[in-house]
Amino acid sequence: MENHHHKPGRKPRLAFIGAKGLPPDMPGAGGGEREIDAKARRLAQRGYEVTVYCRWSYNRHPVTPYHGVRLISLPSLQKAGLQMLSHTPLATMHAIINNTADIINYHGMGNALFLPLARLSRKPTLVYMDGIDWERPKWGRMARILLKQAAAAAFRWADALYVDNQVSQQEFAKIFGKSPQVITLAAEKWPPPGDYMLGQFGIAPGGYNLFVGMLHPDKGVHLLLEAYAKLDVDIPLVIVGDNPDDPTYVCSLKDNCDHRVKFLGYQYGLAARQLFANCLIYIQPSIMEGNSPALMSAMACGRCVVVNGIPQNRETIGDAGVAFEQGNVADLRKKLQDLLTDHGRIATLGLLARQRIADVYDWEKVINELEEVYARLGIP
Repeated sequence: MENHHHKPGRKPRLAFIGAKGLPPDMPGAGGGEREIDAKARRLAQRGYEVTVYCRWSYNRHPVTPYHGVRLISLPSLQKAGLQMLSHTPLATMHAIINNTADIINYHGMGNALFLPLARLSRKPTLVYMDGIDWERPKWGRMARILLKQAAAAAFRWADALYVDNQVSQQEFAKIFGKSPQVITLAAEKWPPPGDYMLGQFGIAPGGYNLFVGMLHPDKGVHLLLEAYAKLDVDIPLVIVGDNPDDPTYVCSLKDNCDHRVKFLGYQYGLAARQLFANCLIYIQPSIMEGNSPALMSAMACGRCVVVNGIPQNRETIGDAGVAFEQGNVADLRKKLQDLLTDHGRIATLGLLARQRIADVYDWEKVINELEEVYARLGIP
């Protein structure tokens, strides 16, 4: 077998497999694409040769290099739930046969099912998992069984393993008797993006509340809509995101809300930044979450945040936001009603949120920690 050991002094070549692809502002992109974008671009700036594998269904003909990152697009089956299962083994084989990388980075628990393939090539592997994935309401019985097997495979076969929050670290340690490392996500610190695109959505700066995310049941938007229906305010609630894989759930959300709720579908780039930067309150009602990129984007913009009080959300906000009692719609309504009559507190919490991102969730720190892992994997 060909020897893949590195020449001394050369930085390892990295492959990222498991997300839909890059750039992170195409229809269907979520937090995973933004996270890989942030890591891959920064690693490329530091002199790493980085390849990100994309799915045909997301970006069939990628313009490459993209910010110094090589993009390779391969096919996947189109059925929901089978995209990763078909794309990841193909991408892994491509990385091995064409020797495009020294270290394979897998994004997401399910990808760990294919670790034995990577092991055959003796390439070191790094797996990032963002939580106890099989507990997500969107998965059926078969998917749950596969995800549990994937997690077990990750603990057995991966050369390095990390999660983005301490709560997940503790949960995995309880189940598997081993602690994955914690490397958090972080937030982009954007220059003020302005507000001139808000008019097209019929909203004004500081005049709307916001949620951004994929419209899956585990994001808890149904809880937010139920709370908002009983809220005594005129201020619109803007919902950014969609879910083409589960139109029934999206329709049920749209059927259960009043005129104050605006569904904007997917928004990316400058429009998304302006929506984050100008909202009054950002609300994260998720029932399951890791270290949420959308939540941290709102915090980085100095917005007041209200979150479902699950341990992962509480860990992200620290003392710099408001948590409602886990899953409790009445408490969410009350917390929002109280905040909306106290603009001074909204402003103070916004400043605290921005400061918390600056202190705790910084991309340069994240990349330093990743570099330490790469060094441990036997790279000079």
